[in-house]
Amino acid sequence: MVPQPLPTFGTVPILPHTFQIVLRLSRPRTWTFAASSFILGYTLAGGSSLFQMALGLAVAGLVTAATNVVNAFADRKEDAVNQPSRVLWVDQIGRHGTIVSVFILYALAFAASLLLGPLFMIVLAVGIFNSVFYSMRPFRFKSRPLLSLISFSGAVGLAFLSGVSIVGSLSLLNPVFLLVTYFMLTYGTVKNLPDYFGDKKAGTRTTATVFRNIIGAVRFSTILLFTPYLLLVGLVANGLLAPIYLADLGMAVILTIIVARMLKSKSSQELEKTHTIGFFYAISFLLFTLVLTSPTLASIVVILSAYLWTLLVSRVSLDSRVEKRDWEKPRRKSS
Repeated sequence: MVPQPLPTFGTVPILPHTFQIVLRLSRPRTWTFAASSFILGYTLAGGSSLFQMALGLAVAGLVTAATNVVNAFADRKEDAVNQPSRVLWVDQIGRHGTIVSVFILYALAFAASLLLGPLFMIVLAVGIFNSVFYSMRPFRFKSRPLLSLISFSGAVGLAFLSGVSIVGSLSLLNPVFLLVTYFMLTYGTVKNLPDYFGDKKAGTRTTATVFRNIIGAVRFSTILLFTPYLLLVGLVANGLLAPIYLADLGMAVILTIIVARMLKSKSSQELEKTHTIGFFYAISFLLFTLVLTSPTLASIVVILSAYLWTLLVSRVSLDSRVEKRDWEKPRRKSS
C-alpha cells in the first residue's frame, strides 16, 4: 500500500518539518519578555483569574511569535549576511507558507482576545500593527534607529498595558509601565551589536551602525543601559514609586559585569555570547520587578516557570540565532 502524502503548507509537508521551521523562526525564548510584562501589568492591576492569565499569556506568546516570523520574512537582505540559516528556512516553507503561518498566529491571538474584553482587543490591535510594521514596509520602524527602539519597547510596554486592560483601565503614566518600557527601549540597543559588521556590509541603518566603529556602538549602548536606574531613582524620589522598588538597583551590579564583558568583546561571536547573557539579565529585571510588586508565592512560581521555559528552549537550541541542525538541511530527493 502506498502511504498517503502529508498535507502541504507552502512548499513542504506540514508535519513535522514545517512546524519545526516556523517554531524555530518564532524564537520561543523571546516570548518570555511579553509574558513576564503581561503578568506584571495584570498583577499590578489586581487581576487574579487563572483563566484570564492563561489566555493573556497565550496572546503574548502568539503575537511575539508572529513578530519574529514577520521579521525573518522581511529581513532577507540582512539575514543573508548575519543569519543565513533563516533565509534557508523561509525559503523551505515558501512565501505562501510564511504568510499563512503568520496569519494563523495572529488569528489565534485575536480569537483568544475575544474573551478578554474590548479594551484588551484595542491594545492587541495596536500591538499587531506594531508587530507587522516593525519589519515590514511601508513603515518599517526598525530602519529608523530611534523609532526602532520605541517600537521594540512595545514588546514589553504593550504587553504590560494588555494585562492592565483586562481589569478595565489604562494609564500611560503608570510609573511601573514607564520604568519597564524604558528599560526595554534601552535593551533594544544590545541586540544590534552582534550584527554590527553584517549590518554594515548590508548597508542597514541601526542603533549600532550609525557609529563609525563597533567600539562607539558598544559605548553608546553601555551608557544608555544604565539610564533606567536613573529613572527608577527619580520616580521613587518623586513619590511615584514605593521605596521597595529601589531594590531593582541591585540589578545594576549584574549589568556592570555584563557591560565589562561587552567592552572586552572584539568579534560578533563574543558579542553574541554577551547578548545571550544580557537576555537573561533583561528577563531577570522584569521578573524581579514582579516580585517587588507582588511578593507572593505565586510570583515565585511565575519566576521559576519563566526561567525553566527559557532554559529549556535554549537547551534544545530552539532559536533561529543558533547553528543549523540536521532537519534544517535541504532534503535529499528520494531515488
